[in-house]
Amino acid sequence: MIDHHCHILPGLDDGAQSLEESLAMARILAGAGFTEVYCTPHCMRGAYDNSPGAVKGAVRELQEALDRAGIALKLHPGMEYY
Repeated sequence: MIDHHCHILPGLDDGAQSLEESLAMARILAGAGFTEVYCTPHCMRGAYDNSPGAVKGAVRELQEALDRAGIALKLHPGMEYY
């Protein structure tokens, strides 16, 4: 299964606030049968000023943490624009 809308990236919006919380979310997703996740933090001027570059970097960092933890999820960058 693929999750096409997930606020798993830590500290970018009102989703996961820490790496530990992101890893816990990832474990739940993998345990439920998900294999891919599109990371879609909010992009809202003045509230969540996320750029594509920042999201790509956060995805890269979280993917490395998932790999180190042995959590079998493939992350993809995305955004939820307002």
